[in-house]
Amino acid sequence: MLPTKSNTADKGCAPVSSNCVIWQGPSLSCINLCNGDTVSDVVYKLAVELCDLQAHLDLSDLDLSCVVQACQTCPEPVKTLSAVLDLIITKTCDIEQLITDLQNGTSDYIEPNLTLPACLQYVNAQGQNVTSVAHTAFSSTMATKVCAMNTLVNNHTSQITGHENRIVVLENKTTDLLPTIVPNCIYGTDTTAKTLNLALDTLEDQFCVLRGTLGTTTAITAAAAQQCAGLAQASAFGQNGTLGNITGWKTSVTTLADSFNNLWITVCDIRSAVKQVIDSGGGSAGCAGFLLKFSAYADNTRQNVTLIFNNYTTIPTGYTDCDLAGARVTITDNAGKTYTSRTVLTTAINNTSGVIFPVSTALLNTGSPYTITVDACIIKDGSSCNKTATEIVSVPCPTVTAVTASLA
Repeated sequence: MLPTKSNTADKGCAPVSSNCVIWQGPSLSCINLCNGDTVSDVVYKLAVELCDLQAHLDLSDLDLSCVVQACQTCPEPVKTLSAVLDLIITKTCDIEQLITDLQNGTSDYIEPNLTLPACLQYVNAQGQNVTSVAHTAFSSTMATKVCAMNTLVNNHTSQITGHENRIVVLENKTTDLLPTIVPNCIYGTDTTAKTLNLALDTLEDQFCVLRGTLGTTTAITAAAAQQCAGLAQASAFGQNGTLGNITGWKTSVTTLADSFNNLWITVCDIRSAVKQVIDSGGGSAGCAGFLLKFSAYADNTRQNVTLIFNNYTTIPTGYTDCDLAGARVTITDNAGKTYTSRTVLTTAINNTSGVIFPVSTALLNTGSPYTITVDACIIKDGSSCNKTATEIVSVPCPTVTAVTASLA
């Protein structure tokens, strides 16, 4: 609809509505103006932008006290954009000049001294107590101290956070969490991990048994001190010189190991001397040197029994078995069933593996102990020696297998 009135009608202009005039210029995205918009839209959008710009450029509330405080009685400057920018530029130039003067040493500015807090006061190289410094040094000292404290606070914060996390974990535990260890021998062949309290309890039990067997520390020390007085200076029996000159002799005896070491050296020396007597003797003296002893054990099926004479039985030099078949071996169970055989002692004493006797042929009761008797006779130059030795092979303890049961 065209307007019926116009302020240009008296000037010969034909009134036309702005809604009917189209903008043919380029689109302007900054004010959302598009080619083809009416002049009414164009004028409206320009008016809106102009009002917004006017609102943003309103400097009536701008606080200029910072840039004009040097003149407290001066009237407040006009708050136009041009005037404010001019003030800022002037202020900036003044500051730039001040900085240049300070750098060149031409400024009459004197840095004030500031008192150091008690915790930052120090004694200088001249031994003087410094309680105040120039403002720049004060600021630098405070900044260094703040940085150090900041680092310390950060470290403490990190540690506190870690402690808090660990405390929460501990507080949330419903049962004690003990460490576990893998035992080497206190549980026999069982090497599965055990909690520390169980391992310690078992270790204490075994320690008490061991102390009951070996005696207390005081008793062991007293036993170690029982070595004969002057034993080191005593003459050896099996060789020339004194016992103290034998290799390995402990001159100072302070432990049971030292005492035991010397005991074995003494025993071995006596044994060497006795052997010399036995080897050089004959007849009754030779029989005195005839020691009959053996160890015995059965295999898992108890069908075979092994007798070991090596390092147990001693036969004087020159003696042989009276019977070419050897000594008589008798193995009996608790029901009276008997197995008999023979073994040549002069050969058996050199057999480190032992002599095996297959007792299965006698149908012995494998669930009973075996009583083993060896009747031996040795002879030299028509003079014989007879001795008997007995050992018992016990029934091994049954193997107990753990069974795990659960209730439905």
